[in-house]
Amino acid sequence: MKKILPIISTVILIWIMTAAAVLLDNREIIFPEIAAIAVGALVSPKFSWNANKLRIFIYITVCAVLGVAIVMWLPLPVWAQMITAFLLAQILLVNSKTSFAPMISAMVLPVMLQTDTPIYLASAVIMTALILLCRTAFEKVNILEKNEFTPLSKPHWNDYKSILWRTLFSAAMIVPALFLDFRFAVAPPLLVAFTEFSNPNSKARSFPVKAVALITGCAVLGAGLRYVFCIKLGIFPLYAVSALAILLVIAVMRLIKSYIPPAGAISVLAMLIPEEAVLWYSVQILAGSAVIMTASLLFFKEKNKPYSIQK
Repeated sequence: MKKILPIISTVILIWIMTAAAVLLDNREIIFPEIAAIAVGALVSPKFSWNANKLRIFIYITVCAVLGVAIVMWLPLPVWAQMITAFLLAQILLVNSKTSFAPMISAMVLPVMLQTDTPIYLASAVIMTALILLCRTAFEKVNILEKNEFTPLSKPHWNDYKSILWRTLFSAAMIVPALFLDFRFAVAPPLLVAFTEFSNPNSKARSFPVKAVALITGCAVLGAGLRYVFCIKLGIFPLYAVSALAILLVIAVMRLIKSYIPPAGAISVLAMLIPEEAVLWYSVQILAGSAVIMTASLLFFKEKNKPYSIQK
């Protein structure tokens, strides 16, 4: 039961979020990074980040607000807004004294989707709060171990140098991806993964092929289930398919004993994208994840502070 209850809670939370989006006819309610936070905070054997609940809640809220603000008040093309959001989110990350990289997606996603309503903000804040409440409850009844948080030290020059190189490399991907309508190769969860993989201490770097395969496999699960059961056959509602997708993603992670939170977000993002993009979604994710992993291994070798996917 200790293993099953957190999984059931994760599936229910994803179901609630997607069902609300369907019933209210507003896809902006779907915040894919909720799946990543749930995987890292509830499903993974160890809490996936060096962070506490209060800072997670604060930085998700701040980044979501800033992402919408960029869309509303920064008069630049979408590609320039995305690069700006990614840069700003990274700066916030290294100054948060945590390794909670999912905050990056909270800022970049509304920019990529050009979201300018409070619906997205409400969803991000409420769903994050629900996950943290579940975590707290499971800790109190000894289903999950209490997470110990040790604030990281102040950022050094190497941190900002890494931010600069990540931003430049990401810009070289974002611009052509948007112009060629291949935008999901730079999907926000992949930018989160890039931030984590580019840390030389990241455990995923020791099994790069498996990491890319897991991310791509989660894309295939999400997009494939949606295409077959929602688009092609039309026999299941989106919220049922999203719940099934995250359940299968968790099963795969447990089977291969590898918990990469952005992979969970990738499966749920497949529920948010336009129908015409579903068939090519997995191809774009494969291309993007392969490129960011290759870049991480080739160009980020200097040991630095532990912004890894596992504490």
